[in-house]
Amino acid sequence: MDFNWAYLGMGLISLFVGYALRISRWNIMLSSSGNNSTFKKCSAPFLGSIAINNLLPLRLGDVFRALIFPDSMGVTKTIAATSIVLERVIDLITLLAYLALGVYSIEKIKVPTKLVETSTILAAVCVGVLFFCLLFSRTLSNYFDRLEKNSANGPGFKKIYGLFGSTLKGLRTMCRPKAVLLLLGVSLLLWGGEAGLFYFISAGLGIESTPIGALLVMSIATLSTLLPSTPGYVGTFHLAAYTAITLIGGTPQQAGSFAVIVHLALWVPTTLAGIVAIIFSPSLFFGAKSLIGKL
Repeated sequence: MDFNWAYLGMGLISLFVGYALRISRWNIMLSSSGNNSTFKKCSAPFLGSIAINNLLPLRLGDVFRALIFPDSMGVTKTIAATSIVLERVIDLITLLAYLALGVYSIEKIKVPTKLVETSTILAAVCVGVLFFCLLFSRTLSNYFDRLEKNSANGPGFKKIYGLFGSTLKGLRTMCRPKAVLLLLGVSLLLWGGEAGLFYFISAGLGIESTPIGALLVMSIATLSTLLPSTPGYVGTFHLAAYTAITLIGGTPQQAGSFAVIVHLALWVPTTLAGIVAIIFSPSLFFGAKSLIGKL
């Protein structure tokens, strides 16, 4: 394998910018919901959850960020979980937009019909969820508030109504039109930063690519990791990255090398950063005691 390692450094800088923007986006979500959030407060929980996702299966890092880490931040679990759901919806919209841009901009690519159909359905669902939050979260949150106050069905139902009401309130505050536009703008930038890593790795391998081609490859590879998978997305990510590189004209040897290098470039620095964040922020796990006590 002939690889120009100078490109790796440029790719990692682009990845660093992307992750800084990810943390900023989460901070924007939490701040818009009325929490006293800062970039610093969000950094350790976010990076820690990424490391856990990389080391454990089933995206357990997201579970930690929703249920355990919020106590150390002074954020409710409901708001934290709501922010992660909204984060996933916006990520899907952004990735599918970049996927569409790549497919329709690069004429030589023949994308399987099933991928196009699935992407179209996902895009429609995500946009529908976002518009639902924009249009109906206020009405529904008020409805569940009234149910909680007037319920005669016992404390169990009151808790359920309260949970739905608080979740919808969180969505209502995070999904104000200006906030949504800001979140979408930041998402376009942060995924562009991650695509920079893909672009520089492909350049280091001598693969003829363009920024739009890198966006396409990044979208295909990343969409393969959004569902629960093996620790570090081993296998699913490699197959998707390999396939994407062959679509834009890379040889099988280049595609295989690309899949391994880009996965390591994504996995190693983010895992190390998350482990360091956890070591220097042991208070992140204080919320586990209260959660265990409620079980």
